[in-house]
Amino acid sequence: MALALLMWGCYEDFTPKVDTRPVLCLNSLITAGEPVEVEVTHTWLFTDEAGSADHGVDDARVTVYANGEAAGPDYIAREGDHIKIVAESQRYGRAEAEVTVPYSVIPSVGKWSATNVSVWSGPTQGRTEADISFSLNVELEVPDPAAAVNYYHLDRRKFPENEPDIYGYKMSIYEGSLATEFEPIFSEHISELDAVSGNDSFGFTFFTDRQFSGKTYTLHLHNEGMRYYIECEGFDSALLDCGLVFTLSSVSESYYNWAVCKWNTDNGLMGDLGDIGLGDPMWGYSNVSTGAGVVAARSRSECALNIAPFLKDHVGTP
Repeated sequence: MALALLMWGCYEDFTPKVDTRPVLCLNSLITAGEPVEVEVTHTWLFTDEAGSADHGVDDARVTVYANGEAAGPDYIAREGDHIKIVAESQRYGRAEAEVTVPYSVIPSVGKWSATNVSVWSGPTQGRTEADISFSLNVELEVPDPAAAVNYYHLDRRKFPENEPDIYGYKMSIYEGSLATEFEPIFSEHISELDAVSGNDSFGFTFFTDRQFSGKTYTLHLHNEGMRYYIECEGFDSALLDCGLVFTLSSVSESYYNWAVCKWNTDNGLMGDLGDIGLGDPMWGYSNVSTGAGVVAARSRSECALNIAPFLKDHVGTP
């Protein structure tokens, strides 16, 4: 206790003098089939409250080059385009970054099945009612071109997105969550030390073709906690048409590297040690010339799984 009291007077608040100047920061996620949008800001010292509150750049001049030629504001990015972004500011200097828009890969749904099914169902006085909870196991086939190293990101959503809710007709579908631990390729970026420490791939759906270059890989997707509800007068089979849409994005290396860096910072062992002062802080990833920001690209393709055949077997009709 005496030592702690003596050390108490050894601490004071101070503002460190860091010999650094703000630089331009570029961020852009270029998507094939969409216009190119660029966010230009500037860096600031962590003690700069004004910079934290407002880090916009009013005098930035941004030029987007597509395949070596300056592109207009309405330019639509295409697969295979080589995009270069250059920003200049009298106050913050110059920044640039380059990326190539990858070619899309079309996935397909293979085998699928429902498990952990819990059903309340039955027609009542000419009405159809059902409340079904279940998990959905889906095999998604990913064909990989062998020409280059490829990077991917998987996303999913329910359909229909706008559920009918009119007089006498109600239907809802809840997509639950994707249990990423059931698919080992989502964990390929995790080191043995991270794995031993209990750091897992929860929520991480980026992966590469390192294990299946030039071949077709089967993603095993375990969708937990799904739920379907129907209530209608009589029976309308159209209300059974619902399910999941899987979006497979071919992404640039910069997008993948940013995602892995973010995982290490938020969920990795090195990030945890840095947060508590037992390790060096994690440096952010950047492919911009100033070291600030990320310019990435992607091409997306989709495939849908309609679970109407499964629902039909569990929905009682009047």
